[in-house]
Amino acid sequence: MQKKKNIYLILLIITIIILYSNFVFASPPQVGARAAIVMDIKTGQVLYNKHMNVKMPPASTTKILTAIIAIEEGNLEDTVTISRKAAYQEGSSIWLKEGEELSLEELLYGVMLSSANDAAIAVAEHIAGSVTEFVELMNEKAKEIGANKSNFLNPNGLPCTGHYSNAYDLAKIMSYALKNNTFAQITATKYKTISWDDNTWDRGLRNHNRLLWSYKGITGGKTGYTKAAGRCLVTSASRQGREVVAVVLNCASDWHDCKRLMDYGIENFKYEKVFTRGDKICSLTWEETAEKDFKLLASKSLYVTVPKGGKISVKKVINILEEKELPVKKNEKLGYISVYHKDKLIDRIELVTDRELNFNSLFRRLWHNLTLVLKNNFNKGLNLSLKNIQTGRYAKLYATFAEIYGPCRNSFQKKIGRYY
Repeated sequence: MQKKKNIYLILLIITIIILYSNFVFASPPQVGARAAIVMDIKTGQVLYNKHMNVKMPPASTTKILTAIIAIEEGNLEDTVTISRKAAYQEGSSIWLKEGEELSLEELLYGVMLSSANDAAIAVAEHIAGSVTEFVELMNEKAKEIGANKSNFLNPNGLPCTGHYSNAYDLAKIMSYALKNNTFAQITATKYKTISWDDNTWDRGLRNHNRLLWSYKGITGGKTGYTKAAGRCLVTSASRQGREVVAVVLNCASDWHDCKRLMDYGIENFKYEKVFTRGDKICSLTWEETAEKDFKLLASKSLYVTVPKGGKISVKKVINILEEKELPVKKNEKLGYISVYHKDKLIDRIELVTDRELNFNSLFRRLWHNLTLVLKNNFNKGLNLSLKNIQTGRYAKLYATFAEIYGPCRNSFQKKIGRYY
């Protein structure tokens, strides 16, 4: 009898463990990297973080930013002539020669697959005219993406005092770049053959990212290594309808750790819908309009990433643009909704009108249209007249007239504005 009880007890414990394991959130993986992160690409949420804001040298993961800028700013079919500076870059290369010509697209495959420092310089010089000018583009783009704690001084990631990034910024840059189809195609390519002047064979490129051959759902990535930076890896993967990016910096076990991080980010989280594009967020009344009542709609969808088996509680704050004047077109921005989780801003979505909003008075509507016509004709006629006197012997007259006209025109517009 006691033996039977023991068997039932063991079965009960096993059952509880199985059920419990389906609802308990898995523990974050332990990684050897000095800094690491897992970020959900769709929502931008950080799912795992180890010193993600620590300033560190990014090595060749820098080339992710170089590639996406070149794709956005350049023409892939452009012919690029290799400079002496590009040809004599140290480190990994595709053996470019001074005066050699390749397409921008071929060079970008060299940058992303072979981590070619010479190709990165050639790309930078072609896009911006010089490495210095390209570096300005890099830092501007990084800020635009939201990578605000990085500073780039070259397009290839070779050691340079003051050239730094962090795990969070690199995840943001990779997430942004993957939304570009051309970049996504290049970073996911295993092999590529490109031209090689003065040779009887072409250059064969093989992607340095080993996970393209060994990890299910891998969508791309970029390796990096210098003595100062250690082994660095930025990778992305998509499974079960979700895509994540993992970053490890200064990590001896980069391949293994990135696999574990991506597994963790994909298998333990799900999407929770807050609202979809076109959903009604609120109804408003505007007495001055002919329509009176109208709705504000979400201009885009918003999802949040939550642990499987869990839910997220969010706070929504609606702000209406008070300075908006009639008439208002359909789908025109009239406010925004801020969504917070634990007082942290998740996203801010524009709110747009569900219909056109017009004056409730026919007279005011006609008067508005009339003033628009007057404004347009006044400005058009004045611009034509000024164009004829801006040069030659009338230049001084134009300058004097501009000094008088500017304040008068502003005053005229203010007076008109008071009548509608």
